[in-house]
Amino acid sequence: MDVDEDVSQFQEVVESQKRVLEKAKTLQGQRPCDRKPRAELYLQFIMTLMATKARGQRNNQFEIQMHSSFIPPAYLPCTTPYAQLTPTAIKDLRLETHHRGTYLLLRATTPPNRMTAIIVLVEDEHDDAILLQLYQQEEEDVRKATDIVDIGTILLIKEPFFKLMSSGDYGLRVDHLSDLVHVDKNDPILPKRWHKRIQEAEESAEVSKSKGDYAMGKGEYWKAIQEYTYPTKGA
Repeated sequence: MDVDEDVSQFQEVVESQKRVLEKAKTLQGQRPCDRKPRAELYLQFIMTLMATKARGQRNNQFEIQMHSSFIPPAYLPCTTPYAQLTPTAIKDLRLETHHRGTYLLLRATTPPNRMTAIIVLVEDEHDDAILLQLYQQEEEDVRKATDIVDIGTILLIKEPFFKLMSSGDYGLRVDHLSDLVHVDKNDPILPKRWHKRIQEAEESAEVSKSKGDYAMGKGEYWKAIQEYTYPTKGA
């Protein structure tokens, strides 16, 4: 093991993240005009998910993995019932901001990826997509990530925090468990246009996800990507 090389790489990562953090400070309160298209976010997420699963299957005890996250200043959880909050949309979110007095209704479009947080790609009723990071969740051996969020899960985020992530992408971060509400698929709060899409997506997603998991088990990663991607066709 080349210790000097490892230390140098670590320092490069830290310096890179410092630059991203400084950039985040300058963007506070702004609405980004360069959010990635939904299809690009989806492919990027699935590729990362495949890489994470592949590393887990190798189970190399000598492989060192480093995950990072920017920890925001401590903040209080939302104590307002969501019935008293005002709905907002992804396109209206401002960077490095807690959107007090609002909620964001989201639908998961991918399986979850467990890293520092549980990460999933979500969409709102306007078909805009964004990464969602869920912190302070149970460990995988206590509660599987797919039991917390999976394809088709409907989530309501109270007073969402929109941020520049350490990767340079934009995302939502939830630190308080009480700020995350699981919404029943028959809840009247759901937009009407989602009801039919949710049923159709569940039917196709369940089959495609099973095929994707099977392909992953056989090491057929590209086939797995194709199967995991299938539920988004025509969406």
